[in-house]
Amino acid sequence: CSRKTPDRITYNTLIMKKITLIVSLALASLLSFGQTTSILEVVATAGGYHTASNFSVSWTLGEPVIETWVNETAGIMVTSGFQQGSYSVTSVPVDPTSGFNVKMYPNPAESFTNIDISLPAISEVTLTVMDITGRTVMHNKFTPANLSHIHPLNISSLKSGLYIVSVSSGNKLNKVLKLVVE
Repeated sequence: CSRKTPDRITYNTLIMKKITLIVSLALASLLSFGQTTSILEVVATAGGYHTASNFSVSWTLGEPVIETWVNETAGIMVTSGFQQGSYSVTSVPVDPTSGFNVKMYPNPAESFTNIDISLPAISEVTLTVMDITGRTVMHNKFTPANLSHIHPLNISSLKSGLYIVSVSSGNKLNKVLKLVVE
């Protein structure tokens, strides 16, 4: 009984055709999942953007409603919505809180704490301490001599518990901190 074996060239050709078909199908499936879009600008209330070496992803969260809010005194315009192709940023307003920083230590505290305040310009500082219900228990106003000022705060008259400390300067600068009195 003689058995014929396929010619080696025909066998190699058949294997190459199968490999070519598999590679072609793999490339076609990869290309069908890729997306190509024109550049669209998206402005929304939340989202993000990530770039890697071979792709980029952006996403948004919000309502598909276009709404614009303008605060002319602060020079701020906020537009929320999706794919607003005609939107362009011509300038970015300066952050009015830059240079204003407040730290508090020690916290938790027993009889005193320090309020470390950095100001962009010398101005009157208002310090308000409220209990957890929002009732004002302390209120101080002072004008520091320097842009960096440490204000000691005597809290020995306060009962143990959680307090809210609000530090403000001018009409646009405000920081709120939590204080634990032991």
